[in-house]
Amino acid sequence: MITSLFSIKLPISAPVKGAFYMILSAFCFAITAGLIRYATREVHPFEAAFLRSFSGLIFMLPLVMRGGLAKISIKRPRLHILRGIISGIGTLMWSSALAVLPVGEAVALNFTAPLFATMMAPFVLHEVVRARRWIACVLGFVGVLIMLRPGLEVISVGALLSIGSAATIACNMLIIRIISQEDNARTVVFTFSIFTSIVTLLPALFVWETPSWEMLIALVLCGLLATLAHLLLTRAMSIAEMSAIAPLDFVRLLFAAGIGFIWFSEVPDIWTALGAMVITGSAVYIARREALSIRNKGA
Repeated sequence: MITSLFSIKLPISAPVKGAFYMILSAFCFAITAGLIRYATREVHPFEAAFLRSFSGLIFMLPLVMRGGLAKISIKRPRLHILRGIISGIGTLMWSSALAVLPVGEAVALNFTAPLFATMMAPFVLHEVVRARRWIACVLGFVGVLIMLRPGLEVISVGALLSIGSAATIACNMLIIRIISQEDNARTVVFTFSIFTSIVTLLPALFVWETPSWEMLIALVLCGLLATLAHLLLTRAMSIAEMSAIAPLDFVRLLFAAGIGFIWFSEVPDIWTALGAMVITGSAVYIARREALSIRNKGA
């Protein structure tokens, strides 16, 4: 049913269609953040993380298994397991951050993931990072300082959890770049879903309380929307140049801020808004430079 959405013929050009899918993906990601924030009012963040991961696995399974188990071939199992552990920890941190932080602020701090990935790339992938990307990283972390104002404000645990989650996303991105050279996308998605569900289940068992139907539905919907968001993002990147659609990722922050205002009456202060703009601008610039670099290598 989900994949049938992509079979709809839209009378628009590929770049415009890619932009449409990118914006729709950003909207779905923002909604999932809002749903987790809502559910953690009643459900422990660890339990919410597991239910979101497991429901996402259920919705992803038919897509992953369509080609049969024969196409699930793991060449580097240790990296898949490491990625699953890191991603599971990141999911737990993300749910815990959303339980205590405004949605817009949590999403803004999560935009530091490309900054961490850029910083780690020379050491993990032995890539050359040019001066402009290093400057973008520095500016991005200046944005973090503007938001958190250390010394003037007490840095909250939620902010640290959101930044920590971004660091795990960066690790995830780097590992994907390694394992995707040998394993197909179906294998990468399957192992991610399995290991993330397992890792989040273990801590969830210690705090488990049967959720209400309302919260269960919210988290199942979260899993569905997260699956849809990843498919939309993948589709957008497959039909349009990343350098063209990468800047559109900033609308995720706008959607998140809107959801925080409408659902939870959250109004960011001027420092949060300014810092979020700096972080997002730096992240989008790095994504665009990365896309241009890949295109030039392929030319």
